[in-house]
Amino acid sequence: MCSGTAFAQTIVIRAGRLIDPEYGSIAANQIIVVDSGRIVRVGGSIPIRENAQVIDLGDLTVMPGMIDAHVHLAIGGPVRANALADLRAGFTTVVDLGARSTRLLQLRDSINAGAIPGPRVLASGMWVGTKNGICEFGGIGIAGGPDAFRARVKENVAAGADVIKVCVSGWPADAYARPAAYEIADDALAAVVAESHAAKRKVIAHDISLGGVAAALRAGVDGLAHAAYVDSATAVQMKNRGVFMIPTLASLTGADTSAASRALISATALAHRARVPIVFGTDGGVLPHGQNAAEFEALHNAGLAAIEALRAATTNAARAFQLSDSLGAIRPGMIADIIAVDGEPFMDLSALSRVRFVMLRGKIIGR
Repeated sequence: MCSGTAFAQTIVIRAGRLIDPEYGSIAANQIIVVDSGRIVRVGGSIPIRENAQVIDLGDLTVMPGMIDAHVHLAIGGPVRANALADLRAGFTTVVDLGARSTRLLQLRDSINAGAIPGPRVLASGMWVGTKNGICEFGGIGIAGGPDAFRARVKENVAAGADVIKVCVSGWPADAYARPAAYEIADDALAAVVAESHAAKRKVIAHDISLGGVAAALRAGVDGLAHAAYVDSATAVQMKNRGVFMIPTLASLTGADTSAASRALISATALAHRARVPIVFGTDGGVLPHGQNAAEFEALHNAGLAAIEALRAATTNAARAFQLSDSLGAIRPGMIADIIAVDGEPFMDLSALSRVRFVMLRGKIIGR
């Protein structure tokens, strides 16, 4: 990866290959002009100012910075180390979906302000889940009814949460064995969604069982934090409502070949065929930070073509979190989150694990 963090007012990047994930196209010998942290020009023939800093990326493939929509920066190591590992892996934006306290939101602010090196961070604050349930960590589970769940949402919003994470069902083995089961009361789930939407926050649900997904759809959640055992009718309902799925298959299934894992991969493929928006996420911290790109192969194994897997981490993720006006593409006016990888991702998804250059908001990130 290129070293150094200082940058001139104008930076010119020479790209031997430039990927546009939205259209699935590759353009050769392109020039990207960055000024004050924004992309101002892109094209094959652009005059270069005398005082510009020129970065020639040679045969590397240049593309937008990637988005990991499901990480836990406080899991799997120190927050500082985790954040930097994700950034160096080419993920210039991450979404933290759950912590034990709202302290993570303060760390998010420090990262976003540049005091701690790391990617742009959106964060949900504390998990919202039932007492002794799947998201009971260190006594943070909620014992009361709808009002208690509303109070947790309000606490997160007051602390500055960007999204809300709610815990609905158990992990795959339980969700596969008991497809109708889920752990949160319907009125509590409805209260979480209503309070979150009143505060203009999206609700992302840890929700893997078929019954849990049905409950979440009734309540109006915006996305699923993991793959789920959806059937055709449920997948169509998700698609029609614009509910996205963040499969996290590499961490959920790995090399496991059990019936539960095979069924989860099949359900993800079914959702994709039904045109449910698939958004890239790793459950970073469960999957080691910095190894985020392992999820691309898992998505490919679930039926996504290479370009579709790449869209999940760029175009789809930016749309899901209402960031597509500034992230997910290399075009004039967009924030200059730019990476370069060794290889051609359309032909070989492992290229996305060979990140050689990272730019965040127009600033070159070094080792």
